[in-house]
Amino acid sequence: MATKKVLLFGLGFFQRRLLKMLSEERPCVVVDINGDLVERVTNEYSNVSGIEGEASSIVIWKKINFEDISHIVSSLQDFDVVLEICRIARQVYNLQIPIILMLYKNDRREELEQYDVKVINPILIASESVLNIIQKNYARPNNIGLGNGEIVEVIIRRRSHIVDRKMRFLAPSRWKVAAAYRNGSFIVPDGDFKLQIGDRVVLVGEPKVVENIVNILMIGKPEFPLQYGQSFAVMANGLVEKDAVEINYFFNNTKAKKYLWYDTESHKVSDSQEVEIINKAGCEFGGTLKNFRSAAYLHDVGVLAFSGNAGFGIFNRKLKYYFKKTHHPFLISRGRTPYDEVVVSLNGSIPERLIETGAEVAAHFGVQCRCIYVVPPGALKTNRDTMDMQSRKNFVRDYENLTRTKIPLIILEGNPVHQILSEIDGKLNSLVIVAANSKDSISFLNPHASFLIASRTSNSVLVLPDEENND
Repeated sequence: MATKKVLLFGLGFFQRRLLKMLSEERPCVVVDINGDLVERVTNEYSNVSGIEGEASSIVIWKKINFEDISHIVSSLQDFDVVLEICRIARQVYNLQIPIILMLYKNDRREELEQYDVKVINPILIASESVLNIIQKNYARPNNIGLGNGEIVEVIIRRRSHIVDRKMRFLAPSRWKVAAAYRNGSFIVPDGDFKLQIGDRVVLVGEPKVVENIVNILMIGKPEFPLQYGQSFAVMANGLVEKDAVEINYFFNNTKAKKYLWYDTESHKVSDSQEVEIINKAGCEFGGTLKNFRSAAYLHDVGVLAFSGNAGFGIFNRKLKYYFKKTHHPFLISRGRTPYDEVVVSLNGSIPERLIETGAEVAAHFGVQCRCIYVVPPGALKTNRDTMDMQSRKNFVRDYENLTRTKIPLIILEGNPVHQILSEIDGKLNSLVIVAANSKDSISFLNPHASFLIASRTSNSVLVLPDEENND
């Protein structure tokens, strides 16, 4: 049986090189308005035939025997012509063969969806290939799957809690190791397979989860707060002695490299009592800021710490600004030491990061981490609420499997602010962790659960920024 032909529209730069490779494997038919080019390639390649003419002309299409065609490939960049090629193939000739389009621009792509075609951007493929070579340890395959990061290839470079453990004990629910390459051999992982440093593995799963796993495999286990910045920054304004004690206690139980304090132009530290309090914290002078807002934009800060014992109006104004603007975690100190436990509120937009950070911070202090998630009561609970609750359960279970640690998860019904405040009532040495959810408005008419918890509790609170949504 004769090999079917590939029909190519256009003889541009990429198409001519594609034709050279294709013609070595199978016969081709080329269509181009440039007769000289058509003649040149047909003379050069013995199994290439050519047609001179417009790709959108039905007269040209009538010259083609479609019983001999297996694929249609176009490198033309005139979108209207490309659209007409698709229309003629699908609607006039009712062809069900694959159509592959090489397009440089992404606009109007939605008009092609009705024709069931495969679109390839040569520039994007070339760019990603260069990045893959430069990055070496990480690659997102081209033109496979949805292209949203659900399929990733990574080389394991760091030791972490995922390495050297049998896959069946990891029990991942939202990601899988689809394939592994070790010492030049291909491996299909089973339950007894263990990842090793140097392995090249293909991961599949939910894009966000896969991204987190890639970071762990490439960078190793994150050491809070170094994933945000090297410095532990302290706003000296309003500090009381018990705040300084707690802040020093917190700093000494993190991996931060620098320990700096700042004042502001409107409140420079000058009297002996303030100086003594700062000296007890043990940090060095970092500089004078224009105002408290400037602290939200400090460079290379892993944690920003400030007093939660200031006047209500001043504190709330500062807290609201940091919730909306800061790109680094901040600690609201209320002088609670030592910590008895870490309590994580999962009523936020970054549950994976909340769980991971909560567990790590708890480990630094040698205490237990527990999570709380509050859903609406009874009939007020929607399908979305049920899905969110289940996803939190999955997040906690996955992290427990990955780290071999137990993280209790408490599901409560009602108002998240009231329920969480009730849960920590009387437990003043519980460090509370919440997410900033910076895109959520903070007002009387639009209550912000994390903000209200942080402002109303008597506990110290660590707030994690929702970096993707931050202004």
